[in-house]
Amino acid sequence: MHELNKQLETAFGHHMAGRAAQAEALYRMVLEAEPSHVQALSMLGMMLMDRQRIKEAQALFDRLLVIDPENPHALHNLGRLMQVRGNDQKAVVLLRRAGKIKSDLAPIYNDLAVSLHRLGQFDEALFALDRALAIDPGFAMAYDNRGVVLYDCQRFFEACDAHLKALEYTPCDVMQKRISILLNLAFAAYEAGELAVSGRACNAILGEDENHADALEQLARVLYRQRRDEDALAMLNRLARIQGLERKAGPEKPEATILVLGGAGASHVSTRSLFDPALFARMTLIMLSPDQVDAPLGNVSWEALADADLIFNALGEVENNGGQFEAVKMLAVRLARPLLNSPDLVARTGRDQVSGLFAGIPGLKVPQARLMTRLDPWSVLPILIRPTGTHGGKDLSLIRTELEFFEYMDKTPGDRFLFTEFFDFKDVKGHYKKYRFIFVDRKPYPYHLAIAEDWMVHYWRTDMKSVEWKQREEESFLTNWTRVFGPLGVAAVAQVAERMNLDYGGMDCSILPDGQVLFFEANACMLVHLDDAESACKRQAVSRIRDAITRMVRTAADRSSNHEG
Repeated sequence: MHELNKQLETAFGHHMAGRAAQAEALYRMVLEAEPSHVQALSMLGMMLMDRQRIKEAQALFDRLLVIDPENPHALHNLGRLMQVRGNDQKAVVLLRRAGKIKSDLAPIYNDLAVSLHRLGQFDEALFALDRALAIDPGFAMAYDNRGVVLYDCQRFFEACDAHLKALEYTPCDVMQKRISILLNLAFAAYEAGELAVSGRACNAILGEDENHADALEQLARVLYRQRRDEDALAMLNRLARIQGLERKAGPEKPEATILVLGGAGASHVSTRSLFDPALFARMTLIMLSPDQVDAPLGNVSWEALADADLIFNALGEVENNGGQFEAVKMLAVRLARPLLNSPDLVARTGRDQVSGLFAGIPGLKVPQARLMTRLDPWSVLPILIRPTGTHGGKDLSLIRTELEFFEYMDKTPGDRFLFTEFFDFKDVKGHYKKYRFIFVDRKPYPYHLAIAEDWMVHYWRTDMKSVEWKQREEESFLTNWTRVFGPLGVAAVAQVAERMNLDYGGMDCSILPDGQVLFFEANACMLVHLDDAESACKRQAVSRIRDAITRMVRTAADRSSNHEG
């Protein structure tokens, strides 16, 4: 026994020093001599988990729990492992068991909060973090996580306070952790309107890492909001030069290589989860703005782009396209590659243009929308108002009175705004519903349904993940949307997809009491997450979208190869 303890102590020393191979060899020697050695199982499992050897780590923790079913450390570690695997529901069960057994261990409650947060249970996540901080008032990570949850609750000032507290308890020499906290502070301060605080946080990061991409991008957002447009664009051009041509790891022999084109100063289609990484390779280029002497490629050579089999135009926001639509078309012609989401087609989808684009579709009600300046006259109330080029409800308000209009203009930056007719779409039970479709190759696919108690409906703002009847209604939409919308609504949605004529896009809408489809927006910038669906029903829905995108890419790649042949 003395010899085993000595081996274990030596293994632990190697482990802490980062000598993983030596540590693993000694841990295994201990387990060969005593297969039920709890500490060796636990330490080896944690080391393997840290090295992303997840299956091996889980086998060790499962083995440990057979020996000691109430071992809080094994339950805690297995809960953390379930988080890594994306199974937050199982993680919550394991971490709660660990917390009941070892109620004085703050990291258990911190990790529990992480999973509760990801499940949308924000109040419970905050309660768990409060317990962690009651146990350990200097727990920097718990303060930081508390700020992240408060941010998603839109309690931005409180989030700032939490991140500042996290910085207070994080040593100055733990720079990577401080950078992460500073970035969270920058995001929260920006939303709180504390632009100076957000800017200082970004500059503190850049003082340590002058090429930190997220800090450069966030500082540009701050500068834009301070109406320092030239400085902001200079920052984004600097970032584009630093990033150059980015290549995402794909399969050894990809079916196709996709070149995603964006632009400095533009809003982009989120392509993070559109293209299956098991099938396709991806390159991303943020083109320099047209005022740059070396636009659009900067230091990127034409030869480097020749690997692309097709091009995806990620400039999806008409009101904020960076002036680079022409550059995308020029690149596609010069490279002689198929182009998905042609800029000419995207240009037709501006919010102020869609009432004309979709006019006359039976069963579709499209509110009138106009682009306005601060000085333009306005007339009928109520109206929705937002700065041009914004999404996700950013600075979006429902204006019912003249006083609300002037108060909005006083507090909201920007020179151009979108005014949109407002139709009250509350259903007979007092709920507001927003259905999202994704259009792939001009065909509609249901993506999600958000149900809220207020007119501003976004999935992340709702309690869809915790209310059973809402989940059932979303499931009905995802499994049989044609029954939910009825023949008139189905035809209307299909015609929107056809008239939009994009390879990829989407639409948000609702259903009025008379059965008409109330149009909210349709464009290329519909955000989807095709790699983190929670329920089996949602996984099937996103799988259909992913499969449709895969078919579309394969068809475009075939056009490319046939052209070359």
